[in-house]
Amino acid sequence: MSSRHNFCLWCSPSRDFETLDELETHLTEYHHFCSDCNLYHQSAEELREHDIDVHNLCIKCERYFVNKNNFEMHQQKHQPRTMECCGCYKTFKSFSGVLIHLESGGCSSNITEDDLDDLARECYQSRIYINDELEDGGWLYTCPHCVTELSKLSALYQHAEDVPSCSYLAKGHGCLAKLERFISRNLEQ
Repeated sequence: MSSRHNFCLWCSPSRDFETLDELETHLTEYHHFCSDCNLYHQSAEELREHDIDVHNLCIKCERYFVNKNNFEMHQQKHQPRTMECCGCYKTFKSFSGVLIHLESGGCSSNITEDDLDDLARECYQSRIYINDELEDGGWLYTCPHCVTELSKLSALYQHAEDVPSCSYLAKGHGCLAKLERFISRNLEQ
């Protein structure tokens, strides 16, 4: 066989394709081949699961991502807008989105960043996520899990939403989940 041939050795009789790209397309579509891993799979479904698990394939838009973190960040684009602002009833994809909306002054309710900071400090959980022992007398929000310091409440929630190892803080009985409920209750009054 010369190097100008692109044979599929799986087909009987062997098929010769015009280009290497045509051969690779054939191998993927008919023989469930992953060229990146040099692996054949038993079925198209198995190849698809492999692409999802190993190559970070988004099944909603058929895009591949270089790493798991980029894939998880991308997944946020597909989240429905289910978080409602208690001030104006606009909807957002996350609680951090609601907080950014409020902190920016974009809400007709006139709730300010200072109002949010006051509520965050009033919550009984505040000692867990606020570091008020700074040398300059100021304070910062702090992730209780990884000790990342952040200047805005929305940034603390974005951090918890985006960093898998810290996400438990904003769920169930996590301190940020409790703070979210505290803020929501107090802003609805």
